[in-house]
Amino acid sequence: MKEMLTNKILTGLPDAEFARLMPLLEPVALSAGERLAEAGEAVRFIYFPESSVISCQADMQDGKSAEVGMIGFEGVAGITAFYDSRPAAHSLNVSVAGSALRVKKDDFKREILHADGIKESLLAYAGEYITHISQRSACAALHRLDQRLAVWLLLVADRLDTDVIQITQERIAQHLGVRRASVTEAAAQLQEAGAISYTRGSFRLTNRLALEAVACECYGTLAVGRQQTTYI
Repeated sequence: MKEMLTNKILTGLPDAEFARLMPLLEPVALSAGERLAEAGEAVRFIYFPESSVISCQADMQDGKSAEVGMIGFEGVAGITAFYDSRPAAHSLNVSVAGSALRVKKDDFKREILHADGIKESLLAYAGEYITHISQRSACAALHRLDQRLAVWLLLVADRLDTDVIQITQERIAQHLGVRRASVTEAAAQLQEAGAISYTRGSFRLTNRLALEAVACECYGTLAVGRQQTTYI
């Protein structure tokens, strides 16, 4: 079963620990825009994305929101539940539809008490996720929107292992914390540069090198690839 999965945390576990965890995992199909957890509520499930991409969103009182973290096949969503007894500070939303495996938080917490491999994997990923959040915060504060959009598209494409992303400009604006009109303008710049093409609800990376040339240095720090064996 393990060889059929793509999630790096699960496939990196020792066989004995994976065998104990497997009966607790439930395959789920996630829909784009689906809300998996609300800010201020206790986390019920831990998600291991396979072909889906999950966004950790900071939601403000005025209704605005911005993505602070992105989780795909390289990681696990809901990890803060293990390090903080308070309700989650951010919501979890599905950026791109696809498959995942989920486990009840309480069941998983009981399992990791006796599984050193799982604990080591979570600690390693937690360090990388903190780096991801920190770099994304700096990027949002310091870099132009066209650069941020280029980075965001590259990060999603890496996690999907495809150059076609099914998503609307409206939802990208919600992830980047900007107006839809601003995303439209930035997307037009990227299209004029020959880096992408887009239609309603779909973006295609037509020239990855051109898109990387527009992207700021943050992509080099945040890049993740399916061939990598470390949590990057």
